Amino acid sequence: MTNYCRLNDETIQELDNELMVDPIHACEKIEHLLSQESTSQEPILVLQLMMLAAKFYLDNEQLPKGLKHIRHAYRLQQTLETDDYLAEILHIHARIFWKQAKYYSALQFWTRALELSAWSDSTDVQIQALIGLGNVWRATSVYNLAKVTHELAVKIANHTRQGQLEIRSRIFLSWDLYLLKQYPSMLTELEVAEDLLKSTPNDTLKAQTFDFRAAALLELGCIEDAHQATTIAQTLAETHGFDEMHILALINKAKIDVRREMPKLALEWLFKAETIANANTSINHEVLALIYLQQSVTLESLTEYHEALNAYQRFRFHSLAHERETAMQLGLDKARKSKSLHEQRARKIINRLRGQYDFDSGKQLPKLVSETLWWERLVEFKTQLKNSNYSVIMLHHASPEHIDTCTEMTHSLSGPGDYLARLDSTHLGWLINSKGSSASELYDILRQMLKLYPWERRGLANTRPNVSLHNILMFPFTLEQLELEESSIIGQD
Repeated sequence: MTNYCRLNDETIQELDNELMVDPIHACEKIEHLLSQESTSQEPILVLQLMMLAAKFYLDNEQLPKGLKHIRHAYRLQQTLETDDYLAEILHIHARIFWKQAKYYSALQFWTRALELSAWSDSTDVQIQALIGLGNVWRATSVYNLAKVTHELAVKIANHTRQGQLEIRSRIFLSWDLYLLKQYPSMLTELEVAEDLLKSTPNDTLKAQTFDFRAAALLELGCIEDAHQATTIAQTLAETHGFDEMHILALINKAKIDVRREMPKLALEWLFKAETIANANTSINHEVLALIYLQQSVTLESLTEYHEALNAYQRFRFHSLAHERETAMQLGLDKARKSKSLHEQRARKIINRLRGQYDFDSGKQLPKLVSETLWWERLVEFKTQLKNSNYSVIMLHHASPEHIDTCTEMTHSLSGPGDYLARLDSTHLGWLINSKGSSASELYDILRQMLKLYPWERRGLANTRPNVSLHNILMFPFTLEQLELEESSIIGQD
C-alpha cells in the first residue's frame, strides 16, 4: 500500500475522486492515513479524512463504522477555530440516523445543518438538509409539510443552478404529490426532472423518474403510457443493478398487466420480483410486503384463493415486521422527547428561507397589483366603452414557475397606466394602456421574447406559455368565461 508521508489538500482531493471509482481501495488508504501519527499535525486534513471515511461507510450500509468516524470528526471540529465543515458533519450524522430509521434524531441534525448552512454559502448542504427534512416528514406521514419543504429545495436548487440536487428535489416532491393524490402536478415535476437529466445525466435518478412517472400514469388510467415508462425504469434498473428499483418496476408492470386483464403475466413479474428480493439481503420488509400484497390481489383475480391467502399472510408478516422495526427504532431514538421543539425550529428556518427565495411581488415588482384591483380596473375601463384606450394580454402556463418568469419579463415591458396581476397560479393578466396597432406591436414583442427566452437555464421545461391579445370590451368577467369566448381573441400564440 502506498505510504502517504505528507497529508495535504491534493491527497484529500485524490482520495475523494478515488472513492468514486474504487471505493474499497480508497477507504483502505484513508484508514491507513488515519492510523499514522504524523496526521495529528494536520487537524483540518484529518477532519476531512474522517468525513470521507464516514461517507464511504454510509454509502456501503456500514452504519456503526460511519457513525464512529463522523462522531470523531464532530469532536475534532469542536477544537478548531473554523465552522466550515460543521454543516456537512451534521448532515452526514442525519443521513446515518435516517438510514437507521431514527427519524427524530435525523430531524434534529438536519435542522441544525440547515440553520448553519442558511448563514453561510453552503447551499448544497442547505438543499440536502431540506430534502432530508422533507423525507422525515413524509416518513412520519406529514405529507403537506414534506411537500412545502421539497418545493423550497427545488426553488433553491433552481436558483443556484444545482442540476443534480434540483432533479433529486423534484423526484422527492413528486413522491409527496403521489401520496397527496395530486397526480397531474406530479407528472409536471417529473417532466422538468427529465428535461434536466438531458444536461446532467444520472442513471439512478432517471430510473427513479420513470418509476414515479409510471406510478402517476397508472393512477390516471393511462395504461399504455405507464407501461412505456415502467419498461424504461425496469431496463435501467436491471442494467445497472438497482435491485430495489427493479422490484418496484416489476410491481408496476404487474399492476399494468392486471389492468390489461393479463393476470398470469402479472404473476410472472411478481415471482421475478420475489426472486430478486430473496437474493438480496438488503431488501427490507416494506418492499417484500408490496410484492406479496400484489401477489395476493393477482391470485385472487385468478380465483386461486388458497394461494392468494398464503400470499396475503406473507404480506401481513412483512408489513407487521416493518412496523415493529420502525416502532423499535423510534423507541430507541433519544431525540423523540424533543421532537416538537426540533420541528418548530425547523419550521422557523424554512419560513425564513422561503421569505428569501419566494416570489415577492411587493419588493421586486412594484407595478404588480392585486387580483381584486386588476378586475376592478378591468370593469372600470370597460364602462368607458369606445373611449377606453386599454387592451388585455393574457399569459397561461400549467407551471407556476413559468408564470413567475413571465411576470418578471412582462413587468419589464410595463409602462405608465398598465396593470399587471397574477390572476391565479397559472394565469397572468396584463392590462395595457394601448390599443390597435400599438397593442399588437407590444404583443408581438412579448411573443418574440417568450420564444427566445432560455427556459432551460432556469431549470424549466422548454414549453412556451400561451399568450393572447384581447379587445377589452369583449374580454369576459371571469377566467372560466375566457375559455368559452375565443371569438374575442385578436391574436393568440
